[in-house]
Amino acid sequence: DVYVQDFCTSACGFHYFTFPSLVGYTLPYAWVGNSEKFCAGQCAYPFAVPQFMPNVKPFKSPNGDVGVDGMISVIGHEIAELASNPLANAWYAGGDPSFPVEIADLCEGIYGTGGGGSYTGQVLDGHDGATYNMNGIRRKFLVQWLWSHVLNYCTGPNALDH
Repeated sequence: DVYVQDFCTSACGFHYFTFPSLVGYTLPYAWVGNSEKFCAGQCAYPFAVPQFMPNVKPFKSPNGDVGVDGMISVIGHEIAELASNPLANAWYAGGDPSFPVEIADLCEGIYGTGGGGSYTGQVLDGHDGATYNMNGIRRKFLVQWLWSHVLNYCTGPNALDH
């Protein structure tokens, strides 16, 4: 196992870039860890629930692997932000550059129509009880929605109101 600073304490994944002065070029990259052993309640939500939410029941993982199914959403989150903000300096709230607000951060925990707070939104339930909002090849996935500057709202797969 490799331990990454801030994993499970303040981040489930991150994106950044290499510095030309150190490696000769700028290369944006993302890192996402498998949280199942260390912090599933934080980084694999809603397939695992944090201890501070004792009355919330976790969703059934669509592929039977809480850690990896949780990673799928974090990977999507980081890739979307990497594509829209590769140098981590494009978006921030108001006039304060120390408070970054990227397109996935604005929709953290929202997976379907009506989501917000601790409510994930309307999502689909498979015949086996698994929760998802996107179909893949022989697999289903639950991915976090992203902020749309056009709609001025979070949107994503199976958006029932768009």
